[in-house]
Amino acid sequence: MYFVYQFKETEDPKGLTEALWHHKVAHQIIFKDGHNELWLLDPSQLPAVEQLMTIWKDDPALLQQAKPASVVRTTSKGGVISQLKLSPVTTILLLLTLLVAVITQLGADIKTVGYFSISPFDIKNGHIYFYDLAEVFSKGEYWRFFTPALLHFSVLHIVFNTLWIWDIGGKLERILGSVVWSVGVVIIAVLSNVLQYQISGYPLFGGLSGVVYGLIGFAWLLPVLSKRWPIIISKQLMVFFVVWLGIGYTPFPEMLGLGSIANTAHTIGLLSGLVLGVIYWLATKHRQS
Repeated sequence: MYFVYQFKETEDPKGLTEALWHHKVAHQIIFKDGHNELWLLDPSQLPAVEQLMTIWKDDPALLQQAKPASVVRTTSKGGVISQLKLSPVTTILLLLTLLVAVITQLGADIKTVGYFSISPFDIKNGHIYFYDLAEVFSKGEYWRFFTPALLHFSVLHIVFNTLWIWDIGGKLERILGSVVWSVGVVIIAVLSNVLQYQISGYPLFGGLSGVVYGLIGFAWLLPVLSKRWPIIISKQLMVFFVVWLGIGYTPFPEMLGLGSIANTAHTIGLLSGLVLGVIYWLATKHRQS
């Protein structure tokens, strides 16, 4: 992280930070020694930040219409490459998800799905036979606690999840760092998968939706707990996800042809993200003093 600017006591950084995120400038507001400070992740974006700050100081109302040359150039020519460099774990996760989708044919190849499901299974005479978690653990197949997150069963399913991981996950990785972000994703995925299996008792489920809900919860809660955190998830978007979570418990998704939804994974993912948000806030709270 690179220090850019110390705000005066009378200056509210909210408008500037919203404009920076609008232009895909990864940054963080840190409260230190009685002042808010602006820190930048990628120093190559400093010219764009300086242009936006000039506009912000002259007339904050013009920020949303501003198009700094360096930001436009980065977005149009190197946006994807920049994302790959700044969010490598997010990129790897998405590539693995796409690879699994291809080799399982989006769940159509049931034999291959069995390599990634939370429990190995056999289908005989129309009946499915599988193991409980204790047996999976005793067999040493620990990867199964995570890999259901890589399984997807429709184009809409994988597109929805990967787009949110690319957007929200990429931003969080740039802020938190790859190690912390990776640990959080693994925790959310494992908790979502394990409890989904324990409650449903059925191994054929999958998707990154639990992780998406976890990241949404984490990203929404941190600005509530700490003013130094950028607002990534708006209140309206959070309401949408909570409403959709509730709809998942109704027959409506199946009526739309979306199939059965792993509601427990979604709920546990959201709760895990909120809890991790509190833990992270408590662990880093000293930075504000």
